[in-house]
Amino acid sequence: MKRLFITLTLLILASSLVWADLSANQIMAKVMETQSSSSSALDLMLTLIDPNGQMRERRIQTLSQTKDGLTSSLTIFLSPENVRNTRFLSLEKEDGKSEMWIYLPALKRSRRIGSSEEGGSFMGSDFSYADMASITYDEKQAVHQMLEEDATRYVIQSIPYEKQTYGKTVSVVDKVTFLPLRVQFYDKDGTTLLKTLVTDQTDVVDGKPIAKALTMTTESSGHATRLVMMQTRFDVPLNSAYFTLKFLETGRL
Repeated sequence: MKRLFITLTLLILASSLVWADLSANQIMAKVMETQSSSSSALDLMLTLIDPNGQMRERRIQTLSQTKDGLTSSLTIFLSPENVRNTRFLSLEKEDGKSEMWIYLPALKRSRRIGSSEEGGSFMGSDFSYADMASITYDEKQAVHQMLEEDATRYVIQSIPYEKQTYGKTVSVVDKVTFLPLRVQFYDKDGTTLLKTLVTDQTDVVDGKPIAKALTMTTESSGHATRLVMMQTRFDVPLNSAYFTLKFLETGRL
């Protein structure tokens, strides 16, 4: 599974901007390309929304860096005080899987997230640990199939070869930006809808289309988590020491 950060490419045919017929694999490759960058620094507002409308806000910062095709990411909770300095580290491995660690300041120690925990809630949100590490698949990790296409959107079904967290996803992809507008996540049985991720707002930063606001909703409970990008920087120099267990545990380079 890969990350959700990317570069836009358009093919000009005749006098209008249109894409030639693309396969489902090519479309998802462009989705991943559009969301990729050598590095990123994001300042995010994460809002937990109860079914009754009650909200709790958490400010987080996420750093990511891609080297030799492998992406590492670090998420740091800045507020409120009860979760401040909680840190989450994801290290992508050669096999496409991610090694994940979390540091809990109340316990003053870090622990590795086991494979059986990857589908669990990340810090009370509707995102799982696996979601925080990645949300799309490349063609080596899933079978992609075009379900529908209209003038503005593709609808792609992805069934992973290894059903670790989800059995299927269905993505609605914008034809111009190649940003996912909606992603539905199904249980390992491939039929039970677990969660839906909706892009609420898009933007362009340094020529790169981004999902500025996203909402993940758990179908069974109606609980939702909204992520809003407050500040975004891409392809910026980052110290690789951020993406180590030493920094995870000490918060110091």
